Amino acid sequence: MWEKALEIASRISNPLTIAVFVSVIAAAVLLYGLRLKKRNVPRSVWIILAAGVIVLGLAPLAITTFLQSRGLYRIRISVLGPDHSPIVNAHVSSSIGGEPKKVEGGWEFDIPPQTRPADDKVVLFATVEDAFLSGSYTLFLDQDYYPTAMIQLTSDTSAVIRGIIVDQHRRSVGGVSVAIPGYPDVAVTDKMVNLILPAHAAVGQIVQVRAQKDRLVASVSVPAGKQPIELVVKPL
Repeated sequence: MWEKALEIASRISNPLTIAVFVSVIAAAVLLYGLRLKKRNVPRSVWIILAAGVIVLGLAPLAITTFLQSRGLYRIRISVLGPDHSPIVNAHVSSSIGGEPKKVEGGWEFDIPPQTRPADDKVVLFATVEDAFLSGSYTLFLDQDYYPTAMIQLTSDTSAVIRGIIVDQHRRSVGGVSVAIPGYPDVAVTDKMVNLILPAHAAVGQIVQVRAQKDRLVASVSVPAGKQPIELVVKPL
């Protein structure tokens, strides 16, 4: 019986449900104790034990009621990688500022009533910079003061390569085809020799850039999106 009760308890997370469940357990403890007269255990001991169990069971409900009376939201956040495995080294932030607390299995954000957005919208962000992963989750605050958010990280490919093309004499060269090897996008510099090309990578991630016009070519590795680049094309 007790094994089954523990199995049920492990699946409960709502504070009100916890309080009801523990109260039922306390009543069972009390009834069980009152039947053990032959062991000469005073009834007062079982009553005190049952009362203690009830108090512990009501504690989550009391805390929830207290937080709701203050208008305090406590957001629980978990972060998953591209393979859906938990990420523990992410940097987590929010659109309303504040510092998250690291807890077992994720992070927590406390939002007091004075910082609650007028539109009840909170955007949560997570990044792993050295792996070039990022993600976000939009949460709308309502009557649930213990909302949960799961942020799915994906590879960041938002960076753009910008710059100009010059020859070995530092003269501007127009009509140069520029591409990232392995991707179909090709940018051709205009008369102003401006270069704009999707990097298919995150800002700061090193990418290979290849440029060619007739027998003039260039191939360099640059950090994507950091700053405008200058490609120098030379004869083959």
